[in-house]
Amino acid sequence: MKMPISEICDRYSIALLKKERANAENQSEIEDLGNEIKKYQNIKDYIQKLIDVNGKIWDLESDIRKGKEGELGLEEVGRRAIAVRELNKIRVGYKNNIVDMFKEGYKDIKINHASA
Repeated sequence: MKMPISEICDRYSIALLKKERANAENQSEIEDLGNEIKKYQNIKDYIQKLIDVNGKIWDLESDIRKGKEGELGLEEVGRRAIAVRELNKIRVGYKNNIVDMFKEGYKDIKINHASA
């Protein structure tokens, strides 16, 4: 099954962040996803938006992923969780806009979910 362009763009933005921030050895993934993206017109703005929002999510989750909840305190962890939820709404909106733009894939529709 072919992956829809909205998912390719999201994965590409995360792959770029992993390369930049974690020195991941994922150049072939970046190239493969980038080659798929080249087949589409007018997508660069959405990729940048996804890089920006996924970068903000990464920043908020970074210390939690490193097991520093005790240092942060429960109030800060909760604040970050809410901020991540709000950023994820934006991220899903970008992906849904890509689905609309290219008529490919399915929209991510949240029902009875905090990020709806």
